[in-house]
Amino acid sequence: MNISSIVDPNVSTVGKNPRGSAQLGKDDFLRLLTMQLRYQDPLNPLENTEFIAQMAQFTSLEQLQNINETLAGQDEGKTDLNATFANNLLTSLVGKEVEVPMNQVFYGGNETSISYNLGRGAQNASVSVLDARGQVVTKIEVEPSQLNGRVSWNGESASGNKVPHGAYHVVVSAEGYGKQPIAAEALERVRVDAVRFDREEAYLQSGNRELTMSDLRSVLAERN
Repeated sequence: MNISSIVDPNVSTVGKNPRGSAQLGKDDFLRLLTMQLRYQDPLNPLENTEFIAQMAQFTSLEQLQNINETLAGQDEGKTDLNATFANNLLTSLVGKEVEVPMNQVFYGGNETSISYNLGRGAQNASVSVLDARGQVVTKIEVEPSQLNGRVSWNGESASGNKVPHGAYHVVVSAEGYGKQPIAAEALERVRVDAVRFDREEAYLQSGNRELTMSDLRSVLAERN
């Protein structure tokens, strides 16, 4: 006799477990097994081997659910541990310099520096400075094998003339074999002033900017 063919007319929740799922839970399985024994045909009772097989199914189901609950609890514990670790790490960055992505540099009359990051496999790379119209002011070739580097710009255009003071756009480009584009980005160094926590995430504050952990590219050593 098949358990799934037994339906108790006085029970309307058969086939639905307390979680509202259409899948059978261990309580549903036991209830159906009890109903099967109650309504079995006296002239064709449940065979011992069939009963033992169904009890084995019930035991296996219960063990699997217990394992799932244990794993779920471990995942929650790992999530809490990871969050605590990340928060402690962010707090330790207060007062330190970090490098974060940027797309512009300000020239105010003094030499300024531009940091950059390149992906592996670059065959050539450059740092370009563009004006507000998108015209290239100057282009500085960099060593492609150096994944993290820094260049200086003295405010001169490619023709050697000094440019007006102001903000300029920065683009870092890199190519690999066959002129395939390689990931590259310009970076700037900022100081972490504070850490702000909210329900979803922690934020690093640097002046008027808010940064997340995913914004960080490197943490710089403290200067002696």
